[in-house]
Amino acid sequence: MRWVGCRIGLAVLAAIGVVACDRLSGVPSEVAPTPSAAEAAPGLDPDIRPYAGRTYAEVLNAPEMGRYSLASLHLNEAERARFDAGMAVQEPAVVASGGGAEALVFSGCAISGCAHGRSVLAIDARTGAVFVGVAGQGGAEQILPNDRLEALLRVTSPTMRWDDPMRAPQAASQPDNTP
Repeated sequence: MRWVGCRIGLAVLAAIGVVACDRLSGVPSEVAPTPSAAEAAPGLDPDIRPYAGRTYAEVLNAPEMGRYSLASLHLNEAERARFDAGMAVQEPAVVASGGGAEALVFSGCAISGCAHGRSVLAIDARTGAVFVGVAGQGGAEQILPNDRLEALLRVTSPTMRWDDPMRAPQAASQPDNTP
């Protein structure tokens, strides 16, 4: 009888040891279901692609996009002023894709030209994460850095720089066939 109790005790200890090893090794005992995109980022509108072709100012008028305003992103006054100066002449947003990442990218230039100031704001289409950067004569600064979005901006840039993002395709000019 004593031997049976000892065997049960050893079996219980062995089971506890297996569970402890699984937890320490990081191996889950059951496979959890993969969360949907909406569950992974609560409140994120999963499809921001329809905003492509619109400027940053136009998109901010949509109530669901208010979370991407400079105030909501917690930029201080100096950062907002520099961003606004570099976004004075806004370009239509584009969807940049590459390496499994996709983002809606807003960019613009200073009134005196892109060499004097440029602002970039990218929104990850999957997670809603944001990259904000400014560049110009005062140098380039990532105000809200994001390695994944920075890499995407570099890969899709014609100059391989985050501060020179791809541009919206220009409307093809129609040839003039008049005699």
